[in-house]
Amino acid sequence: MTTLLSWVSFSDADIIPHKPRAVYLASDSRITWDTADHRWDSGRKIFAPTTAPHLFGFVGDVVLPGLILGQVSAAIDAGILIDPQATPDEQHQAVLGAIQRAVATTVATPSLDFTIHHLMRSGDWPNTEFRAWQIGHEVAQRRCTSSPIAVPATTALIKSFGSGGDAADEHRTKWLRSDVGSRSRAILSAFHDAIVSGDDLFSGGPPQLAALYTRGPPVPIGLVVGEHRYLNGLQVDVSPLLDAIEWRDRLGQRVEPTTGSVKPGARRFVRPGQV
Repeated sequence: MTTLLSWVSFSDADIIPHKPRAVYLASDSRITWDTADHRWDSGRKIFAPTTAPHLFGFVGDVVLPGLILGQVSAAIDAGILIDPQATPDEQHQAVLGAIQRAVATTVATPSLDFTIHHLMRSGDWPNTEFRAWQIGHEVAQRRCTSSPIAVPATTALIKSFGSGGDAADEHRTKWLRSDVGSRSRAILSAFHDAIVSGDDLFSGGPPQLAALYTRGPPVPIGLVVGEHRYLNGLQVDVSPLLDAIEWRDRLGQRVEPTTGSVKPGARRFVRPGQV
């Protein structure tokens, strides 16, 4: 299984208009076979097309959804799956149809049930609207079903999935009781705490993170964890090339990827004493 969660971030209350500024999708990187003793801690679980404002993540079976989401993202980038002028529901139906067709071609595969989480943005600032769905695949029924997920009207969790959901909720509750509990960075920090705690044996490895902002395609976000740097679960070497993407640390601070220090001009955060 895994830990997967999404949340929406709004502007500060004193900034008008009070509009959503981003949605984030985070996951762990652990893939297990039967038990937590048989695992790989660098598996990609978040997929972000480079040309359209859609984000995907999955929990459950790792083979089918991981391969299918790679195909779906490639088809979106090729411009042959989604009409950018279509409504959000029509765009989601195009994604759902592609997943259903892919699943229908399986023959006696050793698959497990899985859930795919789909996030998208319609409209650029200041007309930004974010949407969310979950697509569930039931092996026994050989079918995929979809249901919408309400996006909160203030900074908050959208949805959590996977075996690590309870552990993530427990750590998020600790942060919610702190003086920064209502902030987006608190959700990310609590998620990171849950993963490194080992409370869920089937969740582990470096966290993965991506964002949809108010303009442009999804943004893959690298994470600096201790002395190492990761993108989508993959450890990368230090080099000048790392400046090509955004990097954050455990507290959600924007950091220099080579040193891990807070970027000049970026907001600095302190871990609350309560957590």
